[in-house]
Amino acid sequence: MSRKRRQGKKESSARELDRIYEGIDILDALLVEAGAEVDGKGAIARLAAALAERRPASEVIPSLFPTEPRFASSEYARRLYGNLFGVWDLLLAGRSPEDLARARTPAPAPAREEFAFDQEGPPRYRLPPRGSVSGDVVPFEVVEGTWQMLQSLPEKELKRRLDRYENTLSELAAWPDLLEGLSDEARDALDQLCFELAQMFDQAFGDRFGEVRLVDLETADPDQAERLQPYAVDFLEEALDEEEEEEGGLASSERRAVAAAGRRAIVAMTRAVRQA
Repeated sequence: MSRKRRQGKKESSARELDRIYEGIDILDALLVEAGAEVDGKGAIARLAAALAERRPASEVIPSLFPTEPRFASSEYARRLYGNLFGVWDLLLAGRSPEDLARARTPAPAPAREEFAFDQEGPPRYRLPPRGSVSGDVVPFEVVEGTWQMLQSLPEKELKRRLDRYENTLSELAAWPDLLEGLSDEARDALDQLCFELAQMFDQAFGDRFGEVRLVDLETADPDQAERLQPYAVDFLEEALDEEEEEEGGLASSERRAVAAAGRRAIVAMTRAVRQA
């Protein structure tokens, strides 16, 4: 089966994180809603300390939560992370933690040339080390960072990853061919999505991500996917939106079928994550 490599995202993609700090009151409310162990001032202080120690934001943000953060929807998650990375960008640009802790209104994002880290700029989608994520939820940063990493890989490395995927996750890799009622285009779309999602799970959980069994794929409830993996579902839906909008893309009925199958795959992949 042919597998096409996804093209880069448009700059206007709805999945692009808006890195805007909306003020201390909004940040406080979002942190409380998500179950953080610190308020807005505490979060700003930790981000400032990480910056001083030259540690990435993606390392310190998970430490704001004693357990997996809870969100009413993926939009709440995106807004919180957008505020936190907005704070990070402003700290990089030289704003003081005290000023940010007093801010009551949204702060304009700094221009790129204002950033203090001239050797690498702000870490927009820095991937954590493979297998370093606790729990069983693929974080937003891993979802975003993985697809960007995949689209930048040399063809030789991408092929190596595809070969490894088909060898180590053989039942998942074969599953799209076993589904009835899908066109070749729909099978290719599902095949590609399963590969990319598996790369995200592998990056997050490493060796804790085991074999995805065919029986789990067949019995998975797609309605559970968003509760289990909100960021992976967001990726799935956005990818299918783009696929549907392309000339000669998926018909609406096929998009729905691929979306349901993709959600089943996400549920089955979550079942395949072993507890630490």
